Amino acid sequence: MTDNRFSDPGTRSIRRLADQAFARSAGAPLTTGNDVELLFDSTQNFPAWLNAIAQASESVMVEMYLFANDDFGRQFQDALLQRLAAGVKVFLLYDAVGSWRTHFSRFFTPLRQAGAEVRAYNPLDITRGFSLLGRNHRKLIITDRRLAFVSGLCISSRWEGDPVSGQPPWRDTGIRLSGPVVQEAVAAFVDSWNSVGPALPLPALPLPEHGHVAARLIATTPATAHMMRLDLMIASVARRSLWLTDAYFMGTSLYLTALKEAAKDGVDVRLLVPRSSDIGWIATVSRTLYRPLLEAGVRVFEWNGPMIHAKTAVADGRWARIGSSNLNLSSWFANRELDVAIEDDGIAAEMEFKFLRDLDHATEIVLKGHRRRPVLSQPRDLEPPPIIRSLIHPSITARRASAAARQALRISDALGAVVRGSRAVENSEASAFMSIGIVLLALALLIGYFPYLVAAPLAVLLGISGITVALRALGLYTARHRKHRDEEEHDAPSSGSENE
Repeated sequence: MTDNRFSDPGTRSIRRLADQAFARSAGAPLTTGNDVELLFDSTQNFPAWLNAIAQASESVMVEMYLFANDDFGRQFQDALLQRLAAGVKVFLLYDAVGSWRTHFSRFFTPLRQAGAEVRAYNPLDITRGFSLLGRNHRKLIITDRRLAFVSGLCISSRWEGDPVSGQPPWRDTGIRLSGPVVQEAVAAFVDSWNSVGPALPLPALPLPEHGHVAARLIATTPATAHMMRLDLMIASVARRSLWLTDAYFMGTSLYLTALKEAAKDGVDVRLLVPRSSDIGWIATVSRTLYRPLLEAGVRVFEWNGPMIHAKTAVADGRWARIGSSNLNLSSWFANRELDVAIEDDGIAAEMEFKFLRDLDHATEIVLKGHRRRPVLSQPRDLEPPPIIRSLIHPSITARRASAAARQALRISDALGAVVRGSRAVENSEASAFMSIGIVLLALALLIGYFPYLVAAPLAVLLGISGITVALRALGLYTARHRKHRDEEEHDAPSSGSENE
């Protein structure tokens, strides 16, 4: 993709350095020549998934945190069974925690019986232990290794709502990808698949260019923190705007500092989060983070509907991110996540437009009263920014040394937050912290009256841990003994031949 803004040597050099920094932060190259289509909510994502599966002739790969044994789950299951009957190979990887109910309901049994290869990620294993952390939180569907869907949606009717009870659908975002970037999606799936069983041998399938969009597929694995490094970089280099939607916002001190410094530097930083969440305590903890953000100039909005589950970002009308990563430690450090970062004017403009429409269904949080407490307000009348009307963007040049210096200071402040530690708790956060305190006190009283509630699980946990460590040690002893025996058998014939 040609961009006239980078036609002179100086700006081309800056662009190359920026590409290098983004590639290293994300752990992924920028792939050009892709076609990207945004898909909003279950009304667009679910039919697109089923249609792609119905047209698959070679293979279907699914890597999904949550399968539900409900109406849409069974509809998805039927679509896979039909492809299996037609000779299409199906590879299905689900998370053992996210889909535990579905697993015990034997949802996957008909698929296995029909020939699908089904694996669970990080299942309960006495020889390896079991952890609630380090989950496979990805939402990925690939058909024929040519078409990929990445999103925040899972295979569950929960996203469709319940018209009978008047429950609106969940708000979420996904994308459909075709072009060379799909190769990266296949590689990400194969890496997850191979991590829990025998390797999946797949011949290379070069894909031609399908469009003009440049995209980066970011496959985060435990401890790589690819997405966190990229999120911090975007917060540090955004020049005009940074609009974030997150379902389970629990930003670290480092990331909060990056957002605050961006807002202080004049960047239009907005954060859209749920007012009510399917995991209620996360929404409560998120509210304890509002005040310092608001004081720095970050605008915070709460979604009015039952749940907004999207994990998206759009910056400067040029860059956008869609995927499964939330702005919290689990997504950044513990889970397998999958996101797509896009550098394209048209996609970013569409994302900005959708963000503004989402704000029509949200309530802004503002500081009010002599104590400057965060309170709800009526949604503001927001006009689309010039980017949406004209798609004219400022050039990235070296002319504004002062702007570059301010950005350098923001990066320095973000890194300095690690040294400074956590922030002080503000008095406006009393209600949120009171809720947390009451829950902790209730748990303390419950445990005081019924100590076996802690003793029994602790004894079981220690017993499982002890057995796990002992079995692991026995396995290592066995492997070492086998290795020594193989070496002796290998050396025995050669020593005999020398004597002869």
